[in-house]
Amino acid sequence: MAKLGGEIASTLRDGREVRVRTAQARDARPLRELIDGVAAEPEVTLLVLPGQVDARTWRRRIIDSAADPRSILLTAVVGGELAGNLGLRPDPHPCSAHVAWVGMSVAAPWRGLGVGGALLEAASGWAAANGVDKLVLSVFPHNARAVRFYEHQGFVREGLRRAHFRRAAEYHDEVLMARFLTTPL
Repeated sequence: MAKLGGEIASTLRDGREVRVRTAQARDARPLRELIDGVAAEPEVTLLVLPGQVDARTWRRRIIDSAADPRSILLTAVVGGELAGNLGLRPDPHPCSAHVAWVGMSVAAPWRGLGVGGALLEAASGWAAANGVDKLVLSVFPHNARAVRFYEHQGFVREGLRRAHFRRAAEYHDEVLMARFLTTPL
């Protein structure tokens, strides 16, 4: 079972406490609400559209992640409210089994306070302990705030895929970023 070893608590920039933990079945509805909220923002930051992923699908993702020893789905909770999530899943190619893909969202009111950093720190620790040497992710280049955040977290740009995604009939480029957890040989 892919689980974090309990909750990891840290203090946010505003003094409140954030608790990062493995997602549980009861998180399915709050995860749907979080993703729908981020997907509905005027600046496109996610591939999904609001309402595209229901609570039943989130529940299935939580169960599947818990059953896969190479995947993990984390939540960040502040004062009982789901503030963010982060999923790690292994790259599917056998020659890149040392690589894990990161997918992360933080609700708008919680950005800039340290929620994303707490999620990445917990995920990085778990990944390193579970044989992952490299974290990879993609971000839209127009999402400058996210790009700066990932760079601050040690990610570097590795590439650009032009018009790689189409969301609601609009094409979007994709910036590929990575962070090594160990030094490659």
